Amino acid sequence: MATGPIPDPAIFPGKGKEVEMANEWLYMNTVNGWDKMDTAVTANADKVPELEVNLGALRTRSQRARQLFAQQAALMAAKQEVTKELQQVIQEGNSLMKFLREGLKAYLGKYSEKLTEFGVQPFRGITRKVAEKPPLPETVAPSDLTPDSVK
Repeated sequence: MATGPIPDPAIFPGKGKEVEMANEWLYMNTVNGWDKMDTAVTANADKVPELEVNLGALRTRSQRARQLFAQQAALMAAKQEVTKELQQVIQEGNSLMKFLREGLKAYLGKYSEKLTEFGVQPFRGITRKVAEKPPLPETVAPSDLTPDSVK
């Protein structure tokens, strides 16, 4: 099991997108590695007594990492709920804005410049792009059309 720093998010070639890897599982793999080391040092305390001194600090950090992981998971769930509610509120607000805009147009008229006061653009007609006429094909002079034998 590899322990050490958590790698940065991966960038897949050709995709152009950054993909967030499952860092929480990498964190827990690291913490589980700490617990395995704790168990191994405790089991071999008679062979490596000088290492047993630091086990208390390692156990404390392991417990704290597990608490922080649980807190992070709870916050991610709360963030998802807040995001869902925010999207719902935005959708409802947009529906109300559309209703108000259409009501103003019906009340004031869709051509009224007073609409700009409410942030609604009045209808000012459709400007059409004038299509350029294609150039006419060159006309051939009638003398060029006569066969050589007629001359």
